[in-house]
Amino acid sequence: MFMRASDALSDKKDHTEWKDQKCWWKRRRSLEHEENAGQELSRGGRTRRARRITRKKHEDEGFFMGMLEAVIGNFIHSIIFICQVAAVATCMTLSLRRIKKQDYINLNNPQQDVDNQNISLSLNIFYVLVLAQGVIFILLLMNLLVSSQRIHIKFVYKLFTRSGRNILIRYQNDNFLEFITGNVRPTLNMNLITFAKNLVVSSSRDDQLLGIKAMDGILRSVKYRSLVLVRLGASLDAEALGKLLNLLGRNRDKDEKDIRGHAARVVLKLAPNLLVENFPQILRLISCSLLHTSSMKMSNMDVDLVWFGLRILDKLTDNPENCKQFKDHDGDLLSKIIDLTNLCDHGSTRNTISDSWIEQEIIPLLQKEDDIPHPFVQKIDQEIIVGMSLNILSKLVATSGAAGEDLRRETSKHFNFLSNTGIILEHVEAIKVISCLAIDAAVRKEIGMLPGIMKKLKDCLLSKPPYVNITKVAAKLLLLEYSTSEQLNKIQLFIEGNQNLEDQTISLPVSAFIEELDKDQLLPPWRKSIVQKFDLEDLLLAPRTNHSEAAAEALCLITTGCQNNVVALLHEIDAQELETIVNMLSSSSEDAEKEKRRKLAHLEGRNLDPETLRTFRKIFCAGGEEHARRSMLAKLLQNLHAYSGQEKVDHHIPVIDKALSKVFKAIVDEVATLENALSTNGNLSQIKDDLQIKGGRVLESFMGLSVQICRSVDANYFAKALVDVHLKLDTFVQKLKKILELFRSPTTDFPSIRRSTLELMTWMVKNNGSYRDVLLQCGVYEQLNEVKMTARKLESSKLFHCGVDVLGDHGILCISYLANELMEQLQLCPSFLERCCYREPAGTISVLIA
Repeated sequence: MFMRASDALSDKKDHTEWKDQKCWWKRRRSLEHEENAGQELSRGGRTRRARRITRKKHEDEGFFMGMLEAVIGNFIHSIIFICQVAAVATCMTLSLRRIKKQDYINLNNPQQDVDNQNISLSLNIFYVLVLAQGVIFILLLMNLLVSSQRIHIKFVYKLFTRSGRNILIRYQNDNFLEFITGNVRPTLNMNLITFAKNLVVSSSRDDQLLGIKAMDGILRSVKYRSLVLVRLGASLDAEALGKLLNLLGRNRDKDEKDIRGHAARVVLKLAPNLLVENFPQILRLISCSLLHTSSMKMSNMDVDLVWFGLRILDKLTDNPENCKQFKDHDGDLLSKIIDLTNLCDHGSTRNTISDSWIEQEIIPLLQKEDDIPHPFVQKIDQEIIVGMSLNILSKLVATSGAAGEDLRRETSKHFNFLSNTGIILEHVEAIKVISCLAIDAAVRKEIGMLPGIMKKLKDCLLSKPPYVNITKVAAKLLLLEYSTSEQLNKIQLFIEGNQNLEDQTISLPVSAFIEELDKDQLLPPWRKSIVQKFDLEDLLLAPRTNHSEAAAEALCLITTGCQNNVVALLHEIDAQELETIVNMLSSSSEDAEKEKRRKLAHLEGRNLDPETLRTFRKIFCAGGEEHARRSMLAKLLQNLHAYSGQEKVDHHIPVIDKALSKVFKAIVDEVATLENALSTNGNLSQIKDDLQIKGGRVLESFMGLSVQICRSVDANYFAKALVDVHLKLDTFVQKLKKILELFRSPTTDFPSIRRSTLELMTWMVKNNGSYRDVLLQCGVYEQLNEVKMTARKLESSKLFHCGVDVLGDHGILCISYLANELMEQLQLCPSFLERCCYREPAGTISVLIA
């Protein structure tokens, strides 16, 4: 009885733990039970704080009693074990002494030799057996080493539950049986994750449940996850992986639902390396099993199943090849994803996460050490689910080729999901969806007829940083419940400091402050496992968003080739807002640095603690990428200028025309940047591709805008624009020629860069004949031959998005025709025959191969 005392107490403890963790795969355990318990306590008039204190007291008492039982059991076990060791040591010592002395008989009586020999032999056999028994007992002590190793594995691989103990015992026993039957090599090569995989693909439901729980627990170990995934990938063949995916369809009873839940967590870790083409059933399983509740109300929805279903889809759609397989799916998966974007009423602050809600509801609640109420948790989960759904949808509609065209067409049938335009301000992914849908001309027209969308996009375009990723903020709000009171007090001090600021231009939204908090700031070390439990790792690592850049791209696509949309947008923009957009063309890095220093100086004077000050610096010093936004703004202004000849919006044209000098300066500065990179590296091939792409995009858009403006002004206005930025004509022409040299092989990122350059040169010589002589002196004529030799078909396109020519067959002249036209204009120069023979000194202009 005493020998089994510790095991009995341990079994009792494990049984209680098993009852508590019967839904261990869920992100929140027994949420419904806690809510019901809270309602019962509320009837007694007790506050949430009192309920939390009572629950903590019960948890502490349960933990103390469990530890007391374990200590008593281990104490009894230790006493019995020490007695056993003492008894065995005594027996072995006595046996060795008697065998060594051989003093069993009286040597003084030789008449009893025969009897003495028999007695000696018998006693020797007896003492040898006693000694052998002691040796065997010592060998059995080796099990203690196995037990200690088992405890270590439990902590390393997060196998704390009863199923974790069972998988270890099963692994030990099965391998021992295999070893004694002669299967030595397979036994030595059998690791724990492979053993769990074998149980998962077996035909026994109990083995499947045991194996999938073990795999889920092991994959939650952050330290060893990558190694485990490598070993699991090596042991999973196509058939075994197919069986694992099929577990997502189990839902007949509680055990099968547990199998499905744990399988969803495991498949999520394997999803980045899965090809839907090889396992087409995965889309059907996700649609039917995990997202089957998405059409229900949130109160009846299994949020965890929907969560993991979307997370798996998010990982799958990171691979463009997987996105193409969605068009062949016969189910309603796409419509379910679109339905999930409507969970929140973003037109009402009551159902969305706002700064005022965080300041007035969440932070005071947590400071009182209350739990976040279930309705608030539900609200946060809704926001995250909407963000994940939009992110998946944005990747699907951005698919290239025929598959992308089909997906965009299917999505446009449900275009009413954007009727709630508040989602545009909250989630930048919604703007990306609009951009991709605007590739189709019919959808572009439909978007233009929704003034709410145009207005929200304009508001996003004119918005100022910091830009907040609301999905990331929502994820961090879930972790604030486990933060220390010290961190919550820092957030409260930030809120109070914001309210007391005299200069509100320095104030920051509390959501931006929470977004920049690190995991180490949010959680104490002993609480970091919550991140894995809630499956928030990827959300916490989400990149920064730029709503202004995304809105500029969307408006550029919406207004391309659609005059009605241009008119609709110009009706939403007043003269001051248009001037603001024009001013945004300038990089104005000096002004930005000056403003940044002013804000930081003010912060340092507020005597903030170092940690909070570092958070502020991260917000203010976040380097936004301006190249893409400036490029899209220039294209947008180009569209507005090109199609704004009607409907009483001509008063906007002079505002855009004033930007000509800024455009010229931007062109010269960007070419100079590329030249400096070239002189440093010696060869264009050594310049980073991203630098060339960024520069090409900016130059293409600014060249197109300059051409559009020049068509509405005269040569004098052109010359004045050069003088305003202190540019000489020959210097400007040299930069234009340099563009033709640097970008001999345009790509879909900047298809019309050389065409716009030739159009501007042609306009210059047509409007001022004296410019022909300058172009000839700069060697433009010789460069035109290179242009004709390297002409590409894509240069007849104006804009590509998602690999698709937005305007399609639009009748734009090919670049060879433009080069010939400019050459004919240059030949009209009176001194053409003399001038064209000159060459610039070697090294002044170098022809570069892109």
